[in-house]
Amino acid sequence: MDGQSTVLEQFNLLKKSGALDDLSFLRRENRELDRLITDASVLMSLTSVDEMLEFVLSRLLDHFIPQFLAFMIHPPRGERLQQYCYRNLKLSDEEIPTRYYSLLKKRFDEHPYAISFGELECTLPSDTFGADFREFLPELLYPMRGIGGLYGIVVLGSKILGDSYTELERVYLDRMTRFLAIGIQNGLHHESSITDPKTGLFNHDYFARRLEDELARISRHGGKAGVLMLDVDHFKRFNDTHGHLAGDEALSSLASMLKHVTRSEDTVSRFGGEEFCVLVMECDERLLMEIAERIRRGAEAMTVSWPGESLTLTISIGARSIQAGDHANVKSVLEEVDRALYASKATGRNRSTLFRPGLLWRASTLRSPVNS
Repeated sequence: MDGQSTVLEQFNLLKKSGALDDLSFLRRENRELDRLITDASVLMSLTSVDEMLEFVLSRLLDHFIPQFLAFMIHPPRGERLQQYCYRNLKLSDEEIPTRYYSLLKKRFDEHPYAISFGELECTLPSDTFGADFREFLPELLYPMRGIGGLYGIVVLGSKILGDSYTELERVYLDRMTRFLAIGIQNGLHHESSITDPKTGLFNHDYFARRLEDELARISRHGGKAGVLMLDVDHFKRFNDTHGHLAGDEALSSLASMLKHVTRSEDTVSRFGGEEFCVLVMECDERLLMEIAERIRRGAEAMTVSWPGESLTLTISIGARSIQAGDHANVKSVLEEVDRALYASKATGRNRSTLFRPGLLWRASTLRSPVNS
């Protein structure tokens, strides 16, 4: 009985001292750390920004639901600020005014640590944040830092149930944001290495690798695909008449049209200058030419908005079908689709031509001087 009394007395002493509460907190923290390590390992295995954000949202759903959540990300190469905003963890088309990103970035450049909105307000003039920011009910702010410094900010609104974030929740958010920052920066730098900065399309090297992979797949497993090469007609004349900035706008408009009229599984690239290429998956000659004509008509109907005028252009297209047994390689495919493109230009422009092997087709498309 005395032994039991001693144990009970020690238990009561531990309880009064708060040691048991501390032990309980440490156990919960360890469970959170185990979960964070698991979450971080999954997060770092993802390659696209969209996938990373979707995963983070799914993990937050297990903890709490914020009324508002925004990821404000400034990509490499000085591209415009990207925002991913969510209401109750569902994608929203809202955007935080960009001036607040600049303001918050200045703060986080000087003090690179998470802060509550209430604490931040105490350090700034009372009129710093207007109703257009307060409407998001911001509660916590987290910096996203990479090797080159700050490139993003996470704005977290109040919880949907109205409770304040617990210490463990704030720790989880802080650590998860750090892993997310590393993952997104890696994803953004990878994306910038395979895309063209002017149009956002894939670049020449990435297209060549994708074409090489598809040729190998068809050689091993069969199937069909196709390549389209297109070029803006009289683009030099367009630049000379309207200026190079108008030419850049025309290329951007053409890139947007290409992304709109092609399928998600196809690879669209800027091949160089005013030349673009499309790797069309799972298509025969008929479908390849249908897609070529859809692109050609899309360019013909397109208008390029420019101060004081609406500009138009046309394109010429070459097509090359790929199927098992072709024994083709990247070099030969690109050379042959280029011949088809040249044939379109030589026979009047604003048309699509399918490459066909054989001397007769080559004889009918002998090169003659063509002005770009």
